[in-house]
Amino acid sequence: MKNYRLLFVVLFPIFAFSQSLQLLYFTDAHQLYPLDDVEGTRGGVARLKTVVDQAKEDYPATITIHGGDFVGGVLYGGIYHGKHMIPAFNLIPVDYYNFGQHEFDYGLDHLQSLLKESKGQFFTSNLIHGLNQPLFDLPTHVLINKNGLRILMIGLTDQMETTKKDPRVLQEDVYASTARVLNQIDLKLVDIIVAVTQMDLEKNKKLLQYFPSIDLILTEELEEYHTQIHYQNHRPIIATAGNMSSVAKVILSKQKRPLIEIIPLDHSILRNPELQAIENQERQRVELLLHEKLGTLHVDLDAFESLIKESRAGNLITDAMRDYYQTDLALIDGSGIRKSVEKGDFTYEKARTLLPYGNKMVVVKIKGVDFKNFIYGYLTAEKPKLVQLSGSKYIWEPKTKELVMEGINPDKIYTLVLNDYNFSKLNQYESVVVSADHNQSISDYEALKHYIIKHQIINPPYENRIIIKNE
Repeated sequence: MKNYRLLFVVLFPIFAFSQSLQLLYFTDAHQLYPLDDVEGTRGGVARLKTVVDQAKEDYPATITIHGGDFVGGVLYGGIYHGKHMIPAFNLIPVDYYNFGQHEFDYGLDHLQSLLKESKGQFFTSNLIHGLNQPLFDLPTHVLINKNGLRILMIGLTDQMETTKKDPRVLQEDVYASTARVLNQIDLKLVDIIVAVTQMDLEKNKKLLQYFPSIDLILTEELEEYHTQIHYQNHRPIIATAGNMSSVAKVILSKQKRPLIEIIPLDHSILRNPELQAIENQERQRVELLLHEKLGTLHVDLDAFESLIKESRAGNLITDAMRDYYQTDLALIDGSGIRKSVEKGDFTYEKARTLLPYGNKMVVVKIKGVDFKNFIYGYLTAEKPKLVQLSGSKYIWEPKTKELVMEGINPDKIYTLVLNDYNFSKLNQYESVVVSADHNQSISDYEALKHYIIKHQIINPPYENRIIIKNE
């Protein structure tokens, strides 16, 4: 190790210690302790702390950046809503944060309460509220002048339609927002421009195409288990692996040729003792909660099936929602059923695995025609989604865009239960019976838990609730 450090200093004495800066970047940090879905586990804040401490020891001019998504998104996030992540990040410490869509999964007020606990700086270039004011009055960009290097960072968040809708936050066009920030800055006084984004690869490539002055993009995970580095005209787009599985170490200099090293947060990284103790405490608490047996499941529940056809999971969940509120109808879009579970003991963990977000239930009165139109909107959207349902059936012909609803009178008023995320997409209904903030509103997984305990033996059948005609 000593020889390696000496060699580094000999080869890069000016680059390493003058007019340069080291960035440590990670993203998609949904869980405090390591995930055990690979041999040796992956991720965890204790390993992250070790990497950050070592990097700063080797290279004091270092800043740490989180790209977004630490609140919701997975089972752990569904339980704690990001409350345990900020204190851990303060111990790392994380210096700068961009927003991911999942930061908004539990509402704007909840997110603001988390920001108040953070010692790091959040920033956003394209999320606004009110009269074109930046969200929470945060900076639209960050200017860093450190170690003889001047860096401009912008933060962009896309696909806000995939999280809980709140009229107080709006997503501006990412390219227009970028142009506005760059026009505000005298770029002659900036050495390097870094974009921290929550966007797909094609939009990141377009960003570099439209704005040649941007030197580097740090973006959201493109694969759960693998880091990707893409280049657009010799400028890198770095996407670290999901669930905090890797860290990108990037050394920037005025030469504008970044040195990039990807560090997997795997078993080869020793865990910081202080944060490992915190991880272990949390793991014990969560496992005690998750291992509670609710009933017995006689069949596997395939979450992916919910995206393409009628699914056992979709039938079970919507039946549970409908049973709890005694409504005529229930629905959930297929993408809201997140992960598959295997037959056997049906535990609290399996309920939360299927429904990790913990969306609140909403009950409305709705005309049959509006119910049909709502489902039709999902099926014909730019990114179509299949809707799982209870209390009715439908036949869908993708080629002709024809939707036939069975058992639904267009003029009759029905009671419908759905989660608050789906409700945010509902434009036409008669009245709200139970709102998401009403004391009778429970989380989706609580309705499922109630149903499992009530019935004990769970064996949801296929019932031709959804028929898709592909010919």
